[in-house]
Amino acid sequence: YEAKLKRGIQKIIGQSGTFKDWGGERSDLYTTKVQLNGRRIATAMAFKGLATTGELTPEKMGKRGTQITRLFEEPAELFLVVYEGPISSYVKSQMQASALFHSQAGKKIYYGVLDRDDIKCLRNTYPEAFK
Repeated sequence: YEAKLKRGIQKIIGQSGTFKDWGGERSDLYTTKVQLNGRRIATAMAFKGLATTGELTPEKMGKRGTQITRLFEEPAELFLVVYEGPISSYVKSQMQASALFHSQAGKKIYYGVLDRDDIKCLRNTYPEAFK
């Protein structure tokens, strides 16, 4: 299920290739195909699939709850957590703290989440991408 969602988002942004999951990866999808304000921006995404149930909290993100920290180790400007369910404000707070830390070097950092409502909107707007 996570793989199908990832493939759909890859189709929307025009990113080819296969991104295999393994326990220590920094992101599930790294791309420079996302556009923000008319320019391409390096983007790192963490996907949580069906193995995760209920509200997504930091402790459900990686064996030691370090997936957000690892995500922000990517050489990116935009960081996204993608989960087709509710996402705890603690995930967003941890992302905010990581963004503030990494922005201290003077680099502009963007971050956000795609939850079930966002993904439903993507599926309705781009139905062909998710077939």
